[in-house]
Amino acid sequence: MNRFISAGLFLLLAATLSAQNSDPAAVGTALIKDLENKINTESLDMTSTFTLVQKKEGEADRVLRLRIFRRDTAGKFTILFQYPDSEKGKGYYRDNDNLYLYLPSTREFVFRNRKDDVGSTDVRTDLFGKQDLLSQYTAKVTGDEKISKYDTTVVQLDAKTLDVSFPVQKWYLNKTNNLPVKVENYSASKTLLRTTYYVDFKEVAKGKFLFTKLLAKNNLEKNQSTLLSNDDIGTGKIPDYTFSQAFLEEQSR
Repeated sequence: MNRFISAGLFLLLAATLSAQNSDPAAVGTALIKDLENKINTESLDMTSTFTLVQKKEGEADRVLRLRIFRRDTAGKFTILFQYPDSEKGKGYYRDNDNLYLYLPSTREFVFRNRKDDVGSTDVRTDLFGKQDLLSQYTAKVTGDEKISKYDTTVVQLDAKTLDVSFPVQKWYLNKTNNLPVKVENYSASKTLLRTTYYVDFKEVAKGKFLFTKLLAKNNLEKNQSTLLSNDDIGTGKIPDYTFSQAFLEEQSR
């Protein structure tokens, strides 16, 4: 990730730290705004294929493959399960805050929230779409930490509302490019629930980045984790019809 160096980031940090050196909230907010500007892709549609490999102690690896269609400018995504056959035809449709799970066996859409785990893995649905952290959380810098070979700034997010995946989060942001190296998710009582390690990113447009590999660890279950890889990334225009419940119904026939 060291190759994704943002000159603008250094200017942002210098100006913010100079003007707000004693205000961790102002610095944290500025860092999260810069992060969202990098990982949200309002300027283009996105398609890709995600492969999830869940590992549980004493069990064989469980593999899922998903095709995702994403349009951040409208706050929408469609996820279609492609593998295994037992999951094929299922899917998610998100329209801003409204998330639906399609079940082909009953041909019905079930309303879900952003707390939903994809295919009972250790990865939640809000990982796949546009991030709007500052509408849900307050941010503040809590320190610096070395994660593997990366120097990071730690930004803590505390929930403003109840409808969030996790009440407390800690984002460890690479000082070189402000992309995440690690994210820790906590309960309201500060119990560590999950840890996500961002292994690699791809620059899909100038200044826009999409993660290509990450590891999500379930801290409540011994030796349980999900490895996620992101391939076949495309940035071509997606037909509007793809972002609809009717599209998911059609794909399952």
